[in-house]
Amino acid sequence: MSCRHYPLTAIAMLLLSACGGSRDAATVSFDPATPPHPDAVFFNGHWYAAFDIHLSWHEAKAHCEALGGHLATITSQAEQDFITELADGRYLYLGASDEIEEDVWVWITGEPWDFTYWMEGQPNNYGGAEDYLATYDGGEWVDVDDFGDSFWMPTGFLCEWSPGLSSTGYQSPQDR
Repeated sequence: MSCRHYPLTAIAMLLLSACGGSRDAATVSFDPATPPHPDAVFFNGHWYAAFDIHLSWHEAKAHCEALGGHLATITSQAEQDFITELADGRYLYLGASDEIEEDVWVWITGEPWDFTYWMEGQPNNYGGAEDYLATYDGGEWVDVDDFGDSFWMPTGFLCEWSPGLSSTGYQSPQDR
């Protein structure tokens, strides 16, 4: 038997289409009382789940959207403390980027960029290609490339489900 392999983003888009949605207009009803994923954990009105799946930042973003959520955003110290505990030392992609304009970081949900938790010396745009946010040791933030296999690269990502928030309005230069 021969199996074809499709990128996860293609599968996610296919699922959205099959369910009558689109990447630009995905709407998902949000019930704070019902976990949106079996591994989801509730905190302060939002659900979160960590995925130990090695994807690019863009594929991780599409994966979260296909599940009705978005890559996690962190807008307070309390949320950062929760995410640090949930990440449990794992390097995980988060929902922010400066890919549109270098050194101008934005949350993919459009939330204000008022809180940061950068590791000392970060962001540094090492090699000129680090445009994506990830957790590192102790939950501190680092900027990383879209994909790679070095020890510095995330090995997973963190999805969040929030009432009234989505990342479907964020348009990456790759999406244009």
